[in-house]
Amino acid sequence: MSDCKICFHKGDGKFMRRPAEGNCPVCDPERPVDPANDACVCPPLGEPKLLTCVAPVVFDECGINLCREIKVPECLLEENPCTKKIELKVIDIDFSIGEIDGSCVETIPKRPNCVRVTLSKLKVRFAAKLLDRHCRVLAEECFQALYLPDKDSPHCDDDTNPPSITIDLYTPYGVSYYGECKECIPCINYLGFVEGPDRNNELRQGIGCQALAKVIEFDQDDGCMAVGLSLYLKTIYFIQYRLKHAGACYCLP
Repeated sequence: MSDCKICFHKGDGKFMRRPAEGNCPVCDPERPVDPANDACVCPPLGEPKLLTCVAPVVFDECGINLCREIKVPECLLEENPCTKKIELKVIDIDFSIGEIDGSCVETIPKRPNCVRVTLSKLKVRFAAKLLDRHCRVLAEECFQALYLPDKDSPHCDDDTNPPSITIDLYTPYGVSYYGECKECIPCINYLGFVEGPDRNNELRQGIGCQALAKVIEFDQDDGCMAVGLSLYLKTIYFIQYRLKHAGACYCLP
């Protein structure tokens, strides 16, 4: 980074400018100027030894395993009677933040660097692939299922799908918020596979979540499947680092 000169103008505040003395070493090789000290005049020359990079860093992480039985939509099995296997991908999760008995992120008294995350009423959206016995894709469909339901729900199980789960996460730089005006609600960002106005396929700072789903058992006669869900909660921040430069990489046509 080149040096900057700080100048003051009465009534105009303060501004910083780069030095503009000397000539470009390409244009005037007899009176060269170091490009590092005169970036505004000299074109980029050579390759740097170190690069300044802003990278997402995981400060804390916690994994949670859940499982529940899900009824496959009857129309799917009727239209694809040769279905022998189902593959699932979690494309989105609504954490029901702000709803009654929904998920929430709370500060912990006398522990400013941590937050308490309570997960409940997770509306999980799946993308399902129906496969035959030769692993050929017969159909693709999206559907939604509720994990961590109310204790009165028939799908509630204290061991595999309880009403809620609470964990503490290390968040030294805070969390992300949403809301309007004076409303600031801590949120959880799901990193998924949704495009459009409500897309979630971009990495963001704060508390993030990723998920994997697997069909543990599939009963074709009853149209039911036991679906395991692995949640990975992470505290992510973008941090600036200096990295060694090993040369530029280009894709040749």
